[in-house]
Amino acid sequence: MAQTEFHLPQALRDLVRRSGRWSPPDWIFLPASTLAMAGLIVLGLGTRPGAVDAVISDTEFVMQGEALAQLIPGPGTRFELTIGPSGEPLARLSATASFEAAGLLSAGVGAALPSEWEENAIGRIVRLEVEAQAPPDSRIDQIRVGYFTVGYGDSERTLKPVEEFWSTVGICYQVAPTAQANGVEWLGIWPGDAGNGEAVLVRSIRLTLEPPEDAMAQCEARLSSA
Repeated sequence: MAQTEFHLPQALRDLVRRSGRWSPPDWIFLPASTLAMAGLIVLGLGTRPGAVDAVISDTEFVMQGEALAQLIPGPGTRFELTIGPSGEPLARLSATASFEAAGLLSAGVGAALPSEWEENAIGRIVRLEVEAQAPPDSRIDQIRVGYFTVGYGDSERTLKPVEEFWSTVGICYQVAPTAQANGVEWLGIWPGDAGNGEAVLVRSIRLTLEPPEDAMAQCEARLSSA
């Protein structure tokens, strides 16, 4: 399935032309001094015309099926929407640069989170779960997942195993109570540290806000039972 083209203002077209790919530039994930410019990129790239949106409630954000077309490949990564053997849309992710070389300047293949989600997540524990599989033609065995509240702290880019069968991996992250909804909150997946183009398939991405009274240990326990 072909990727959807973006329609950008002229100011952003020049920036994209210099970067050589339809993706946010490196500095979108740097600290607070770049928030204003990062906001412009989110406005330009956050929604692809005609695409299906993620399902969002007060406590969940779910991307699956055609909504996976809303994923955005950051510098050093590639993404395409493909069709699985059962006819379901799948995201195929790969890295063209190593994590060591580019990972600190890019969230990987990511999704911009809407302002209503940002507001609800302030001070809360977020559980990020990715349903992933290594396809038969790939030697990938690990991915990194992360959650980014630009200017207010980010999670670790945590290594998680992927198998030849579908499995769910994830992290728990405590959003700072001082965080503010600024339009640049992201989730990201880095598909393989080596950056050798080996692909991983993703069937769904889910964010869940843990109950306010729950601790990190309870979130981790839910991850373990996924």
